[in-house]
Amino acid sequence: MHERTIADGTDGSVEPALGLIAPLLDTLPPHRVRYLPIVDRPQIRWPNDARVALWIAPNVEHYEYLPPRDPQRNTWTRSPHPDVQGYGHRDYGNRVGFWRMAEVLDRFGVAATASTNLAVFDHYPEVGAAMVERGWEIMSHGIYNTRYLSSMDETAERAFYIECIQRLRSHAGLALRGMLSPAVSNTSATPDLMAEAGLIYHADWFHDDQPVPLATRGGQRLVSIPYSMELNDVPVFAQHFGAAEFVAIARAQLDVLRREADDGAGGRVMCVALHPYLMGMPHRIDALAAMLEHLMSHDDVWQATAGQIAQHFLDHHYDEFAAHQPEPATLPDATPTRGGNRPQAVVRQPGVQQSRPTGTVPPAAYEFGPAQHQAGMDHPYYDWSPLPGRRRFEWPGGCPLAVGAVIVLDHVEWAPPEGAYSLRGRSGGLTRLPALDYPQLTIREYGHRVGVFRLLEVLERHRVAVTVAVDALTAEHYRWLIAHLVERGCELAGRGVAATQVITSKNSQAQEREAIARCIDAIEFACGTPPTAWFSAEGVESFRTPALLAEAGIDTLLDWPNDEQPLLMTPDGVLAGVRRPDGTAQMVSLPLFLESDDEFALWHRRVSLDGWHEIITGAAARMHREGAEQAAGGRLLMLTLRPWLAGQPFRAHVFDDALARVTALGSVHTATASQLARHARTLVA
Repeated sequence: MHERTIADGTDGSVEPALGLIAPLLDTLPPHRVRYLPIVDRPQIRWPNDARVALWIAPNVEHYEYLPPRDPQRNTWTRSPHPDVQGYGHRDYGNRVGFWRMAEVLDRFGVAATASTNLAVFDHYPEVGAAMVERGWEIMSHGIYNTRYLSSMDETAERAFYIECIQRLRSHAGLALRGMLSPAVSNTSATPDLMAEAGLIYHADWFHDDQPVPLATRGGQRLVSIPYSMELNDVPVFAQHFGAAEFVAIARAQLDVLRREADDGAGGRVMCVALHPYLMGMPHRIDALAAMLEHLMSHDDVWQATAGQIAQHFLDHHYDEFAAHQPEPATLPDATPTRGGNRPQAVVRQPGVQQSRPTGTVPPAAYEFGPAQHQAGMDHPYYDWSPLPGRRRFEWPGGCPLAVGAVIVLDHVEWAPPEGAYSLRGRSGGLTRLPALDYPQLTIREYGHRVGVFRLLEVLERHRVAVTVAVDALTAEHYRWLIAHLVERGCELAGRGVAATQVITSKNSQAQEREAIARCIDAIEFACGTPPTAWFSAEGVESFRTPALLAEAGIDTLLDWPNDEQPLLMTPDGVLAGVRRPDGTAQMVSLPLFLESDDEFALWHRRVSLDGWHEIITGAAARMHREGAEQAAGGRLLMLTLRPWLAGQPFRAHVFDDALARVTALGSVHTATASQLARHARTLVA
C-alpha cells in the first residue's frame, strides 16, 4: 500500500495521515475514510450469525445553568442566560425521566451504552451509581453538554481526554472506550487525539450502516460506530412527530436492515438514541416499551454495547476492511485528477443567435429595471401558457402519466472556499454547527456509501428510469460510483460544483460559466460522456443560468417546479454574446413535483412519512386521471430523492410502497430526464 500526498480540493495539499485508510485514492477531506460502497465490501459476521447488531444509547446529560461563553456557539439560544425553561426541561430528565426509562430498559434486559456527560457523576451521583449497577457501558459525551470541542486548541483537547478517562475511572472504576462528542462538536484533530488517548470507537460519524475504520495520524486503530440522528428522539420529536411514529420508524428500520443483512455485506448496525427528558416523559414511556418489544424479540438481533460491537469489528473485520478495494468498475482510460489539475474545460463554439420570444423584456431591464406592467411573464425564458388552453400532450403509447426519478448526489465540503455561498436553511444534521459540522457532513456520505444503492434497488424493482444529478466534487472523487451508475443504466445530470458552492446572481458571469464547465468536464472525465441535463445545486439559479447552460450544451433543465407538463425554454439571445451552439437541441424544462421532493416535504415542511406516502400516491392518481380525461393530456410526476434522506431504511420502505401503488395505476410511461425532454421537444409548441 503506497503513501501519497492527497489534494484536499480546496486549498492545495495536506500531509497524508499515517493510518491505513487516508493514503488511498479518492478520499475527500478530512481524509479519514476511504469510499467503500455497501455493494462491494467484505462481509461482516456478528456473533451467532446475527443479522443486526443493535445498540441502545440513553443520553445522560448535564447542561450548565450559567455555562461559559463559547466564541462560536451559543448554548442557550432561546433567551439570555440562564434559560430556566431549557435548563429545567433537561433537569427533569435526570430527576424523573431517567428512572422511568431505566425501568423499561431493565424490563427488556437491554445492555445500554450511556452517552454520558461525565459531570453527571458529580452532580447526580445516584444516576451515575444506577448506570454502573446495571452494567451499562459508559461512553463519553464530554464533561458538560455546554462545553464544546470545536472551540479548543489541540493542547486543551488532549487534556480533555485525559480528564474524561480519569473521571470515569475514579467515579466508576471503568475504562473509557469511546465517545460521542459533547453536542456533536469536533475539531480536525478529534479522531487523532481520541486514538492517542486509547479510545477505540467514535460515534460522531453518521455515514454508514456498518462499522468503518477511521484513519489516524499515529496509525492507531479507531472505529466509527454508526450512531443515529434519524432514530433519535431529539430530531424525531423536534420535527413534530409523535411517539407512535417513532415506534413505527424503529420497527421499519430493523425490519429493513435484517432483510438487507442477507446480502454480500452481511451484518448491519442499528442505533436508537434516547434522552430521559424526552422519552422518559409519562406520555411517551409506553411507546419505548412497545418499541423494545419488537426490537428485542428477534433471535437474529445481537443487542450489544457500542464497545462490544467495536471490539468485535476490530478483532474480526478491521484489517480486511482496511485492505479491501472495490472491484474496479468500467472507467475511461484516464488518471484521476486532484484540486487544480482537472481536465481543461471543453471549448464550445457558439452558434447562430436564435430569435427571442415575443413579449419579453431586454436583459438589462430584466436584471436591473423597474417593474414591467405588460402581459406575459416577467422574465425572458418562457411564455405564459395556462394549462386548460394548451393543445393535447401525449406520452408514448398514449399514457396519461409519465414518472421519472432524479437522485441527487451532492457534496458538502468540510472547508468551503472563502466567500462560497450555501443555503442558510441547508438540510441535514440537527442545526447548523460551527466547523466541523459532523452531522451535516457525514450524513451525506451515508447517501453515497449506502442510501443510493437502496434507492436504486427500489426504482429498478418498479422499473422507473433514473437520472442522477451529480456535482463536480462527487464526480471527481467518487469515480467508482459514477461508473457503477452508468453501468446500471442511469443518466447523469450536472449539479454544479458542490452544495456549499451554490451559484446565485451574486456570482459573475465568468464565475458561473466556469462552475458549469467544471461540472460538465468532471462528469465527462469520469464516465466518458458529458451531461445534457442539469439540476442546479440546491435548485438555485442566477438570472443567467438557463442561457449559460444552453451555451454549454445543456438541453434539459430540472430546476423549475412550475407545471405538470414539460415546457420549452428560450434562452437564446438573453445575454449578449451567449448563444446555443449549432446543432444542439432547444432547451426543455421538466418540472419537478416539489410537494413530493423528499427534502422539501420531509425536512423543511416536516411532513410525516404517512403524509409523504399520501402526497406521492395521491398526486399520481389525480394526475393519471386528469391526464386521461382533460383536454391538455398527459402529466409528468418527477420525483426528487436524496440518498442520505429518502435512502434511510425506514424511509425507503415507505417510498417502495408508494411507488408500487403509482406503477399499479397502469399505462405509466417512465424514462430518463433527457428521454422525456426529447419526446416533449417534438410536441410542445
